[in-house]
Amino acid sequence: MKKIILIPTLLLFCILNYAQNSRFEGVVIDAQLSTPIKGAIVTIKDTKFTEATDDDGKFVFTQQLPEGALAVLVEKNNFITNIFLIDAAPGVKIEAKEIKLEPNKKELYNRKVADRELKKQQRIEEKKESERIADIEKELKEKDKLYAKEIKRLAKNKRKGKIDDDTVTLDYKDPNSITESEETPYTITETQLKYGNILGVDPADLTNVELYNLIEDWDNVSYLYGGNTKKRGIDCSSFTQFIFSSIYKFRLERTASQQYHSESVDTFKNRGQIFEGDLIFFTGVGESNDEINHVGVYLHNNMFVHSTSNKDNDGNGGVQISNLNDDYWATKFVSAGRIILDN
Repeated sequence: MKKIILIPTLLLFCILNYAQNSRFEGVVIDAQLSTPIKGAIVTIKDTKFTEATDDDGKFVFTQQLPEGALAVLVEKNNFITNIFLIDAAPGVKIEAKEIKLEPNKKELYNRKVADRELKKQQRIEEKKESERIADIEKELKEKDKLYAKEIKRLAKNKRKGKIDDDTVTLDYKDPNSITESEETPYTITETQLKYGNILGVDPADLTNVELYNLIEDWDNVSYLYGGNTKKRGIDCSSFTQFIFSSIYKFRLERTASQQYHSESVDTFKNRGQIFEGDLIFFTGVGESNDEINHVGVYLHNNMFVHSTSNKDNDGNGGVQISNLNDDYWATKFVSAGRIILDN
């Protein structure tokens, strides 16, 4: 019977004792970021009671705390220690909803450095994204241009009776269905590498390889007013005439002035709209007294190819690539011209 009496007595003592315990809990947060601080040490001063905050910044004391005013210390590396008072009493629950710790100077400096580095990385990523978008837009423009040229070629062939109708059949194959063995690697030629470097563009963007092979073949051929051969020399309009005949299968008029006034050439002054293959017209150049007396073919990045009596940086005249932004050519520029084919 003694055991039966003792057990309820012990249980009653525990319940009463627990009911007399204080409960102290709270949350520690970063005063600057308003985020929970994990691993902060909460200590009741002059006692052995210590707790650490969890992932949510929470701590709980369930032990019997000494009665009366107690000093609480909240500490964390790189933060300023927070000290405050609580009033503990048996059976009283004390709840500190937000205990704020201020970062110290070292932590503030580290955050400033990290924030600056983050912004730097963001700017780099934004720049990369802008460049990627610019590359895509450039590629689309090139494709649009090639498409327009193909439409013109088809229209020209139709007029000549080489095709019977307007239907064009494209041999299309889903890229996802192409096996590795079917893929044909795109090879960059030495000519593309050379002129990509000269023009400051990706060699792969120089898709009209035939044009650059022709320029390479005629590079440094001497200038001769009225000339039209590689051996004796060639003048500007004869060279553009040869380019359009060989590359674009289009017969231009003979002189620069005639090409400028041609009904097949749409002239415009906006240099931002000039693309590879457009004509570039000048005045006050060479031996002719015509209003328009010089012409070249635009390539990329304000660079154009032409035959001129002017000397380049190496002291050579003749067929060469010049920069439209150079003072000499910029002041003599009149307009660009694009071939228009009637549908």
